[in-house]
Amino acid sequence: MKRSNCVLLAGKSAADRIRAEGLRQEQFSTLVGASGGPKWLVISQLDRVLIGEFFKGRSRPIVTLGSSIGSFRNLCYAMEDSLGALERLEYGYINQTYASAKPAPAEITAAAEKILKEVLRRGGAREVAENRLWHSHFVTVRGRGLLASERRALLAPALLASMLANALSRDSLSCFWDRVVFHSGSAAGVRFDKLRTINAALSEENVCDAVLASGSIPLVMAGVQNPRGAPAGNYRDGGITDYHFDLRFKHPEGLVFYPHFFPFLVPGWFDKSLPWRRVRGDAMENTLLVAPSPAFVARLPYGKIPDRNDFYQLGTDERLKYWNTVVDMGRRVADDFYELWQTGAVADHLIEVGRDESPHKLSQVAAI
Repeated sequence: MKRSNCVLLAGKSAADRIRAEGLRQEQFSTLVGASGGPKWLVISQLDRVLIGEFFKGRSRPIVTLGSSIGSFRNLCYAMEDSLGALERLEYGYINQTYASAKPAPAEITAAAEKILKEVLRRGGAREVAENRLWHSHFVTVRGRGLLASERRALLAPALLASMLANALSRDSLSCFWDRVVFHSGSAAGVRFDKLRTINAALSEENVCDAVLASGSIPLVMAGVQNPRGAPAGNYRDGGITDYHFDLRFKHPEGLVFYPHFFPFLVPGWFDKSLPWRRVRGDAMENTLLVAPSPAFVARLPYGKIPDRNDFYQLGTDERLKYWNTVVDMGRRVADDFYELWQTGAVADHLIEVGRDESPHKLSQVAAI
């Protein structure tokens, strides 16, 4: 493979094991999905390969952990017709349209709920909650104080206060938000040491609310009030505390598989503009991250992957063409991963991330 369309980044323990054993699905105990809205479209084809090929025939339980669109994607893995669910999610997400350039939060929330219900269809929520193989963990946050309000005049300044406090210390987020993880299985398979965390059991009755809340961006969408089986409150986007996850969480013994749209990790939503908050290599010790290569992204229309600004900066027809093109081109990322896996050439393309190194810098200088 002269030029790969994907990069494979791994911490030392993960790299050592994959080099010694090759790449096998049995090595992984955890699958992570990040926040990022439309960005996921660039790896939707990779999700197809993982669902339909890599994890096919899985016999041992595996934990999935996601926030925002990562929760929507991981939801599909836990359904009986997982590929069909993913295709419905992709179609519904791409084809959402609004009457105005600045739709009200209620309109966007209704559209997201419609997409989710179409993905789940009849019986889907039960399949997710009761799945004995795929143990779902959907991350949400519960706003404290004024952050529980839906009134913009109260919510906006409270969000600003939360953002400013986070710039000083990420630990301060617990003064503003409770992380609430909705999980299937008899006990939570993921444990967080940082930030206040509440665990709530998934049930057929709260799967839809949990996933919807996990992607409910403040000021953009309405929060989800009082999901069944969880403490009372207003629940919102889990990306606030866990945008890409810092990976310093406890998970079942085994490696972490992280299909991602970026070759770098930002811990929380408010950290996007704080370059010193990038996750360092020490957090990736047991993780394999697969992402589109910078060279591949440069060849996409507009030289970037989709994002929410496309709704405002592009006309509907132009956006639809762009997003569908990205999905089609994403087959190259998926095909390259599949080829590396099937040929056993992963070790030759694996980029080991040292404890103090930035994954993003390594991926940029790699020969890809």
